[in-house]
Amino acid sequence: MTKLMQWLAGLFAFLAIYIPLVTGMVDIECLRNFQYEVKILPIVIIALFGIHSVNVVLYRTFTIRDCNEAAEELQKDIKDARKDLIAKGFKFRD
Repeated sequence: MTKLMQWLAGLFAFLAIYIPLVTGMVDIECLRNFQYEVKILPIVIIALFGIHSVNVVLYRTFTIRDCNEAAEELQKDIKDARKDLIAKGFKFRD
């Protein structure tokens, strides 16, 4: 199951419950007092998802790890590529 299919399945499951509640097809006595909250529920869910997404991005940005070994290997690869290009006749503007 692809990620798109998972999101669509979740969306359709939510709508299958949400639409009957909003249209009054299902009469649940304890939800009569919360009709306003039920109607704004999608907006609240989208806002919470946005806040969660921002938190995840910021957390992963501020807790990024240094990869010294990978940086050294990359610098070595750059030097090797530079030597190879010079050997093939490429001239750098240094």
